[in-house]
Amino acid sequence: MIIAYVSKSDTDCYTELKEEFTDVKNFSDIDGFISFYAASKSRDVVLLYRTETLQEIQDLSNINFTKNIYIIVIGKENVEFSLLAGKIGVDAYLHQGEANAGSIAKLIVASQSIIKNRRGDSNISVFTGISGGVGTTTITMNLAKSISQNYPEKNVLFLDFASTKAISNLFFNIPQPQKTIIDITNVQNLDMQELFDNGLTRLSNNLFFVPGIQKHTEKEDLESPENIQMFLSFIMYIKEKFDFILIDVGVFEDVDLEIDIQEIADNIFVITEFSIPSMSILKTYIDIIDKSGWYNKTHILANRADSYGSVTHDEAKKILSKGLKHKFEIHYSLPNDALHLRECWNDANLVCDIYPESPFMKGIDEIAKEFFLKETTHNSTTTLKAQNRSLFTKIKQWL
Repeated sequence: MIIAYVSKSDTDCYTELKEEFTDVKNFSDIDGFISFYAASKSRDVVLLYRTETLQEIQDLSNINFTKNIYIIVIGKENVEFSLLAGKIGVDAYLHQGEANAGSIAKLIVASQSIIKNRRGDSNISVFTGISGGVGTTTITMNLAKSISQNYPEKNVLFLDFASTKAISNLFFNIPQPQKTIIDITNVQNLDMQELFDNGLTRLSNNLFFVPGIQKHTEKEDLESPENIQMFLSFIMYIKEKFDFILIDVGVFEDVDLEIDIQEIADNIFVITEFSIPSMSILKTYIDIIDKSGWYNKTHILANRADSYGSVTHDEAKKILSKGLKHKFEIHYSLPNDALHLRECWNDANLVCDIYPESPFMKGIDEIAKEFFLKETTHNSTTTLKAQNRSLFTKIKQWL
């Protein structure tokens, strides 16, 4: 999230916000902000605009804003000013006496759910692990496949954006993919036919997949600025076609690609373990989340939570919350199901296909119901309507 403060008179005001949020920028006039915004339309933006005249408020109506911006206008304690702000669609109008850093910070935090609702019903969820081997890819793959199997009316897309050589293609029975996520950058015009020609693959009637990189040397291509912009445009386009997009970004790294993808996500799932070293790494990552304004959309999932030597659930909460503004919860804990997972991993099989009733899959199904399908019903009318708009029908039109 970007906090942009625009003011002709006091550009250094609200410096306290820089302690609360990571990315705070100052502009001396609205034109400077517009130039910046044109290059940042994939990011969530909160605009703080200090005005002195009605015309300055009116000028906002001439700007072509997208759905990812939340506008706060700060001006005179004057009914005419506040009415005009409301008329042109400003999200919040604060007169100068009530516009302190505390009140603005609350509006900024609340803005995330408002921006999410504007984007529509589709769900973009990012999965990242605090280190390799904690189960990020295993959880994401099985969750995507399980949702598609149990809810055939839902269209599911799995994207592999991990910066190391991908393995998800092996579990989806594509040992040597001809196209990968890198080939998405070759798309000239965002349309479904061209995406299918450049990496998008249909695995079943309602499950789709774009394989990750196959060579370590492709990491540079994954993280080049021009490719990142293309990836973001691709995600924003494709989200209109799917109910759920699950993105595996692998191990957390403080790099532009991961940060930008997490910015546009509706949910961020952080995979960890309950060991002391894992808690230490997780706390560092959570501190970044705390200052990035992503607190409300972040969910911590503990894998192998009942392993020998692990800290308890309550101990983990205390470690995470110490010294942070928010009290972070462990949202769900998966059991140590090494017996089934080891066998499936060695044979490159998904657990949901081989052991659908295993303790691990019962946990995965609970995560699906809690975070993805809380409001889903299974009455025949709903299912029929959803099936009528299934992606399979659309694909026949595209192809």
